[in-house]
Amino acid sequence: MSMLAPFKQLVHQRCGLHLEGLAEARLARAVALLNDLTGVYDPAVLIAQLEQDSSLFDRFISQLTVNETYFFREPEALDWLIDTYLPRQLVKQQPPLRLLSAGCSSGEEPYSVAIALLERYGKRAKQLFQITGGDVDHQVLNKAQAGVYGGMAFRALPTALKARYFSPAGRSFQLVDALRQWVTFRPFNLLAPGEQELDGPFDVILFRNVSIYFDEATRRAIQQHLKQLLAPGGIVLCGVTETLGNDLGVLSLVEEQGIFYFQAQPSATVQPAHRHRPTPMSIELVDESDSVPSSPSLPSTPKESSELAIEHSPPLHAEPPPCKPEATTPQPPTHSFHDTLRHAHELLNQNSFSDADHLLAPLLAAQPWCVDALLLAGLVARWQQQPQQAFDYFKRALYVAPECWPAHFYQAELLRQGELPDNPTQRQRGYAAVVRLLETSPKATGALQAISPPLPPGDACFLAKRYLDEQTAIQGVG
Repeated sequence: MSMLAPFKQLVHQRCGLHLEGLAEARLARAVALLNDLTGVYDPAVLIAQLEQDSSLFDRFISQLTVNETYFFREPEALDWLIDTYLPRQLVKQQPPLRLLSAGCSSGEEPYSVAIALLERYGKRAKQLFQITGGDVDHQVLNKAQAGVYGGMAFRALPTALKARYFSPAGRSFQLVDALRQWVTFRPFNLLAPGEQELDGPFDVILFRNVSIYFDEATRRAIQQHLKQLLAPGGIVLCGVTETLGNDLGVLSLVEEQGIFYFQAQPSATVQPAHRHRPTPMSIELVDESDSVPSSPSLPSTPKESSELAIEHSPPLHAEPPPCKPEATTPQPPTHSFHDTLRHAHELLNQNSFSDADHLLAPLLAAQPWCVDALLLAGLVARWQQQPQQAFDYFKRALYVAPECWPAHFYQAELLRQGELPDNPTQRQRGYAAVVRLLETSPKATGALQAISPPLPPGDACFLAKRYLDEQTAIQGVG
């Protein structure tokens, strides 16, 4: 794939994205789309066009970024920011305080901050705070400005807040104008930030779940630029699992109330990374109650689930049925069964978890070892805050089909995200299985017959490799 080398170099030079290894498949697809769009197949001519045509380069970059995000991701950090840090800063300095979501993707993060601030401060929030989202992908910024969302973007947003700040728009939901007008979105290249363009400096920079796409040298350069954008005493918040990977000596690592952040100057509370490792704390929450409380509260971490009985499923030690089971129970026609599976999948994507669960129950009763049904049941259980039950559903799917890479991926995610007590060996084994299966067969369906994989194989492979590399780096610290 040597013909991709100049494209890798251009993207890395301009944006810092690391496109080696597994990301080459995504790059190859993006180049092929460029060929179709321009009618040019000579790499040198294409490179020249990308260098000269900024809009063409923007379209190209849009094909290379992985925009997987959702509202109220890692709520513990947001709770600390809204309830502890920002009130403290308001006592020390005159408003407005400025917040930047660096690598904001389609806007869920800055809008989450805006919602949380409105819940705490009411209408005063707009005078107290300025919120900016920046991303290198111009197309995804257009989506952020439009404020229309659907599917799993609401997986962790309480129902009451969704009802308060969104209105139905066809099969999607439109964010209220008050929030869309408050949050500003700007093109933002992490390697070449312009303070005046972004209206900095910033008191808080959210740099969460972004750094996994960059190598260490690039992360160091990005931190140097972010440091220049920080106001005196300002902080940088990284993702829960990214903290150690960003402890590179550019910014000082600080721990407070179990939350880790970075500051531009040393502090008496700075803790060396090799002595304090942040534990995964992110538990994705969904309030599926039908009634809307009068005073909705922000998400909080529930007590860890005890062992849960698995509804609609046989015991874990039970063997899968033989290839030709006796027809003791009437089986639904295959086409009807698959249609129902696809309907359940659609309901899941619409966050109708209870409805999806009701559809899956008779399917699992009829075919308790159906990989598609088990995977969907695991996803439903996860978003209904039943991580152990979700893990066990994924385990069943893998018992039937060890090649089901989505089940490997989501089992590992339950551990990495802190929804279950972490087991590094098991987590690494899950991600490694995803990489192995998808490197061997990049378009593998994971043994699914009726539904498509919940996330594209290329994205899953890319993310699994990144998380493996990240864990290797952490293990090498100290």
